[in-house]
Amino acid sequence: MRQYIVYTVKKFLVFSKTERIGVAVLLVLLTAFQVAPHIFSSHSATPDFSVFTKKIDSLSQILSPIESEMIEVSDVAYNYSKRHASARTPASLFTFDPNTADANTFERLGFSQKQAAVIVNYRAKGAVFRRPDDFKKIFVVTPERFEQLKPYIQIAEIFKTPPKTDSAYFPKRETVIVELNTADTSELVKIRGIGAYTAMQIVRYREQLGGFATIGQLREIRNMTAERFEQIAPQVTVDTTLLTLIDLQTADREVLARHPYIGAYNARGIIHFRSTQGACDIDALVKNNILDAGKAEQLRPYCKN
Repeated sequence: MRQYIVYTVKKFLVFSKTERIGVAVLLVLLTAFQVAPHIFSSHSATPDFSVFTKKIDSLSQILSPIESEMIEVSDVAYNYSKRHASARTPASLFTFDPNTADANTFERLGFSQKQAAVIVNYRAKGAVFRRPDDFKKIFVVTPERFEQLKPYIQIAEIFKTPPKTDSAYFPKRETVIVELNTADTSELVKIRGIGAYTAMQIVRYREQLGGFATIGQLREIRNMTAERFEQIAPQVTVDTTLLTLIDLQTADREVLARHPYIGAYNARGIIHFRSTQGACDIDALVKNNILDAGKAEQLRPYCKN
């Protein structure tokens, strides 16, 4: 029991060498914190700013002449804006035609150099002033400036009347009737409503179909709107004797799959059906659900059997 008490006392009250050094350092620091305020307060003195004050005084003497010659920035801005505002205000107003006036004329009327350039560039792009109110459409012409200049705007007679839209400027297309299954692109573009791109689409789709069986098939062309179709329809005809027909009994899979009304999936079905059933025609394909009724009716004009 005695040995256990001795062991316990040594464990909690006896320090190692490292621990003793740490305690000593801690005591020194605590002592320093307690003594330092008394040491420094006893030796503190009022700092001497006399040298610094002398330098400030000498600097102020150097700057004082410069300050007397300085101009306020606000004064400069005011004088500048006042001077340029008076420059933009027309000294005298005079009659002018905005269709023929040059940049210098617009500057004399009170516009800045940049504003005059805007007006000239606007006119260079094809704009024509046919009446005085057209001049205020330019964004650099403020409502106040327009009201000031309006009494002095004089439009020449040559600019008041728009150019005639007769055949010399816009030649009209002659009314033509074109057969869709024989026409090439040069003939198709003669039709009102058909341009070069649409003409190429028509020829390409005609080749895929094997010819047009009805005029209504033009609606199946991509980007063919109802309005355009209504415009084109009275100008075209179809000759159904020119259709390329398909023999469902003998045509290979590639020929069948290429047709827009059959496709690759139905082509496989047709090949399988005729290899197992023998006879193959449109009605048999519909009856056995190889083709739906709608596709079958579209395809019927192209089938030999």
